[in-house]
Amino acid sequence: MTYQVIYVLLLLIVLLTSPTLAYYSQPNLLTVIPFKQGLAYIKREQSIIVFGGESNNAKYTNDLNQLTQTATGYNWTSLAQQNIPPAVAYGQAVISKDGNSMIVLGGITNTTVNQVYPLQLYQYNFNTATWSNQTNTNNVTNTAAPLNRWLFSATPDTNTGQIYIYGGVVNDTSIFSDFWLFDPSTSGFTAMPAPTIRRYGHTASLTSNGKLVIIGGVIVSQDYTQNILAPMDQLQIFDIASKQWTMVNATVAANNILPSPRAHHSAVLINGTHILMFGGNNNAVGRLRASINSVYMLDTTTWTWTSPDISGILPSRRAYAVAEILDDRHLTVAFGKRINIYIYVYSADDHFILAIGGAGSILYNDINALDTFTDSWLQSFTDSGSTNWYGLSTGVIIGVSVVCAFILIIICILLWKFGHHIKWIIYRIHSDIWKPRSGEPIWAETARICSQLFFLFLFLLFLAFVIRQAIDSPNVTQTIQTPSASVEVPDIRFCFDGYPVYADPNDVRNPGVACQTDNGYSCNQFIKPLNMSVFQPNFADKFGMVSCYLFRSDVYFQLTGTSGANNGSRLIFSLYGDSTISAGAIHLSTFPKEMDPIVQVYNINDGIPSLLDRDEVLNWQNSDLNDLQSTNVYTVSPFTYSAIGYTLSDHQYLQDVGWNYVGFLPVTNSTPEISTAFRMESANPTYNLTHSDIGVIAVTPDSYTKTTKREVKMYTLVNALGFVGGVFGILVTVQAWLFGYRPLSPFGIVHRWSVGNMKQSILRGLYTSFKTNEDTIPMVTPVHRRFSMLNVNDIDNDINDQQRITMVEERMQTLERVFKAYYVNDEVFRSLDNASKMSTSIMRDQYHRENTNHRNNTDGTLFDKLITDNKSTKGGDYELVQRNDTSSSNSSDTAKHHHDPKA
Repeated sequence: MTYQVIYVLLLLIVLLTSPTLAYYSQPNLLTVIPFKQGLAYIKREQSIIVFGGESNNAKYTNDLNQLTQTATGYNWTSLAQQNIPPAVAYGQAVISKDGNSMIVLGGITNTTVNQVYPLQLYQYNFNTATWSNQTNTNNVTNTAAPLNRWLFSATPDTNTGQIYIYGGVVNDTSIFSDFWLFDPSTSGFTAMPAPTIRRYGHTASLTSNGKLVIIGGVIVSQDYTQNILAPMDQLQIFDIASKQWTMVNATVAANNILPSPRAHHSAVLINGTHILMFGGNNNAVGRLRASINSVYMLDTTTWTWTSPDISGILPSRRAYAVAEILDDRHLTVAFGKRINIYIYVYSADDHFILAIGGAGSILYNDINALDTFTDSWLQSFTDSGSTNWYGLSTGVIIGVSVVCAFILIIICILLWKFGHHIKWIIYRIHSDIWKPRSGEPIWAETARICSQLFFLFLFLLFLAFVIRQAIDSPNVTQTIQTPSASVEVPDIRFCFDGYPVYADPNDVRNPGVACQTDNGYSCNQFIKPLNMSVFQPNFADKFGMVSCYLFRSDVYFQLTGTSGANNGSRLIFSLYGDSTISAGAIHLSTFPKEMDPIVQVYNINDGIPSLLDRDEVLNWQNSDLNDLQSTNVYTVSPFTYSAIGYTLSDHQYLQDVGWNYVGFLPVTNSTPEISTAFRMESANPTYNLTHSDIGVIAVTPDSYTKTTKREVKMYTLVNALGFVGGVFGILVTVQAWLFGYRPLSPFGIVHRWSVGNMKQSILRGLYTSFKTNEDTIPMVTPVHRRFSMLNVNDIDNDINDQQRITMVEERMQTLERVFKAYYVNDEVFRSLDNASKMSTSIMRDQYHRENTNHRNNTDGTLFDKLITDNKSTKGGDYELVQRNDTSSSNSSDTAKHHHDPKA
């Protein structure tokens, strides 16, 4: 019954406290989602529809995609399109009132950049997957309709389906302050009362009570003499009912800080009254630009800013991101852009102070989710019931309370049902600990036990320290090298960046790679062109067209360090391409054969197994798309000579299993690895005059050895045994030095704590082996009642002397046998017995030699005489001989002595 209750309790704990997890950072999405920023997007049901934007490969794009949140993560799909509009970036998108169409407004295209055009309007119908152009081409002024722009706001009114358009920019001298109302049902624009502030890079949110809230952005004066970030404590508000603009002073909640001014951030309306703001940048130019990733909440009922204390791994700093709440709980943030700054300096309130150094921009394709119920950036979705911003969920609180009550009830039941067993255990522990010696005062035994407990505490403390040291032990790597006649060669990818591929495959200007070894062996058969339509890496230099080749040899092809009939000792690669191109590069990547992700990406099946799982390959693809690879990756300039040295090793990593804490026979993962060193000479301006290639690369093993890197733990439990044994011995010695040595009991845990049949068999064996009168147990019962301390005055003469002698003999025999079985090693006594028997045999031989003429005499008489004559020289040994000789003949007498008082 008790086990059933415990099982139900554990099941209840699991059900009440365990959340449902779904890991959404899916590596397969990162290889298909493009790196983008400045997209036009809308929320449609559980999806974000994104159109256009700027990518790594194109300044303007016109692809249409859908990011959908599911119970297990996210899905990314491409939507069909007909009559596709021009590629655009930094536009705005609004969904229709019925949700069946999407309108994309404004943005930059190749045609409209820095040009005066009517506001570009394109409508996409989800039912027909068709675009239609809604642009009013007759309007070339801003009198009847707004001009085209970007970095503006377009906010829909969900009640009427109308769209409010405010601000924006065309170029540095065309920044708008106009305000328009667009009705998609009539395709008509209405000029609305406009503020006197030119603004761009802001957000606009329409609350449920009809307030259009403008947050952040860049404010430009009418004469363009001032250009500042809009302060966050002064918010521009438009009331759609009264059609008036007002300025509201926002405050900060207690123990919070005011958001730093920013532009190009994201804002999402929650529950019609709260605005959640994420990210943005300071809109500075060049090296002074800096992005942020903070989150703030604006309560439009009190105009109060709060900065939630958010946990978890923060997303990267960014601006121009896509942000929506798709399930009324999780804020999804994707895409965006960050200027690559070397040093950021911020004040304590998140304001920008200084940013030094800089490089190009970084685009993102990741997905981040903020749980607005628990204030945490998630690595997984959590279904924890109804929760609030600052506490645990109600289900968790109720579950913990119920579990505590169940535990208390079970403890009471166990005490009531098994109380007598607990009392017996306490008694046994007391009887085993409290053992004062005869004549020893109580304080001495008390001090001994206290000292023993103190030493036990020290020992347990040291034992816990040693075990913790073994658990937290760092891993160290041992490098083992053994000489080898030959070594394997790595896989090498060659990517030509900026070298075009011509239509004629025999054109010598086409990029290519030739391979041979130092002894002239051709290895061209191991070079394979890679299909760039399957996967094409991206390089930050962006010289132009990219084409890649893979060198992957068979397993039998190895390099040797000795001369003779072999493949050679190093590889020599000649690189070919259009020698008239000076702005180009060749990017090299090296891999061990079993750890080459290219094999899986391009589905190369050559019989060599791949040890990479799918997630590792997808993560590599994502890094390769963003040019983040840094290990064993090199860039070769044209018209140069380069050299690569490599070492292939078998790295045996410890697995995360408990057995590896023990210290022997570890469980490891064998992972092939490569370490390389690279050297490139300066480019030779006359190289192409004397060479048909554009560069040469020599690849050589660092040494002809088999290298194994073995990971071991610095401290293990086996190592700890020596320390534990030493400390235990010291503590036992100190205890004995303080309170004297006490003989250890021959009984162990098995004998002491056995119960039932086991205990009865032990007692039965003792009784059978040392069978004796119950009143004559040595060291337990006194020799006689008259010698007992309890009966010192009670002299009983009822037992005669012969009975007492018999009892003493029996007691001595029992004591002797117990000491032989448990305390005394009888080896020396058996040796003495053997020596006695040997002496008897010698004496018999001597007697027979000296009395050959008296064989008819009685041997016993002559032998006894011999013993008597030699007592002075042989001592007591002859008495033992005589006793042994006569033991058999007097065995019956011995028995008689035990029962006959007159014997």
